[in-house]
Amino acid sequence: MKDIILCNAMPIYKEAPVSQTLLKHNIDKVVSLLMKREASKHYLMVPKGEFQGNIPEGLTIIEEERGFGFVFENNSSLIKVLEGEKPIPSFSNRQALDENIEIVTVEELLELEIKTVYIGGKAKKNGAFEFERKITPRDIVNLCGTKEKFKGMFFGYPMGCFVDESKLDEAIDLTTDYVEIIDETDCMLDCLLSIANRFGQETCGRCVFGHEGVTQIQMILSDMTLKRGKTTDIELLMDLCSEMKNQSLCEIGESVANTITTAIECFKEEIEAHITKKSCKAGVCAKFITYHILPDMCTGCNECEDECEEDAILGKKRFIHVIDQDECTQCGACVEACEEKAIVKAGAVKPRCPQKPIPCKR
Repeated sequence: MKDIILCNAMPIYKEAPVSQTLLKHNIDKVVSLLMKREASKHYLMVPKGEFQGNIPEGLTIIEEERGFGFVFENNSSLIKVLEGEKPIPSFSNRQALDENIEIVTVEELLELEIKTVYIGGKAKKNGAFEFERKITPRDIVNLCGTKEKFKGMFFGYPMGCFVDESKLDEAIDLTTDYVEIIDETDCMLDCLLSIANRFGQETCGRCVFGHEGVTQIQMILSDMTLKRGKTTDIELLMDLCSEMKNQSLCEIGESVANTITTAIECFKEEIEAHITKKSCKAGVCAKFITYHILPDMCTGCNECEDECEEDAILGKKRFIHVIDQDECTQCGACVEACEEKAIVKAGAVKPRCPQKPIPCKR
């Protein structure tokens, strides 16, 4: 008989509360199945204020704040909570637990053969879906669809990996609660920075390669989005991620390293273009976008010039206005001010515009 059995119902993702939802809908069954497991002490860990069931004799409810999510996937973090400490990981789940302690999830207690996953991003259908645990990314795309042309898919923590169109038919073990669909309107570098920032908020700070490694990744990716990327950045990221996979104390460092590695493997050309071509293909990264006034649509009304706080628009009444790219901060206020829809933003391909104000033809 075990000394301790703990059922972990803490959600990993706020936007994908799988364990929390399953517990809510099956609370009596979960408690009953937990208490049937032979152990000296039974624990159920839930988000603070969420447990609404009856507490039988012998069951201890542990309520935890949801400031972090990813750490509650790690067994050593859960043991720290049992000891009255903060949920800070000390070893990976690959290491064996004390044989007198058993940790299970709500899904494992219910012996579910299907996996509930929340689909986000640019899917036509967002929300919770049920999938077989062994599945291909194409199965997910076929069910959820994409708003525009499919580009890729991100499988969240603890999987931490990207797939592109070439990997749609490769079967995977679905262990994450959250999947994000990416289409052609998304910039992969911008997506990667957003995900790295999420990992940065989840690291506990205990290990150098986990916390500091994520910080370095955030800095490198941020520089790339701000037109400060270097040709050596891609290789530097790959080297850093290789060390993080081997040196991080828990799955958070390993997962973000795998996320960066698979993103570069699948979308290296698009990410590199921000450095080598100073171009954001999707037109998302603000520093790579320029605003232009189309000469055949401008009426010289002065509305955009009045709106520009940087005085970056040159022109006068009845003259085609011109944007001074050196002064423009890409705020987009002029676009909103122009009723003629004469102002457009451009990525690598720029429209033909006069170099200085000239009389309007309209």
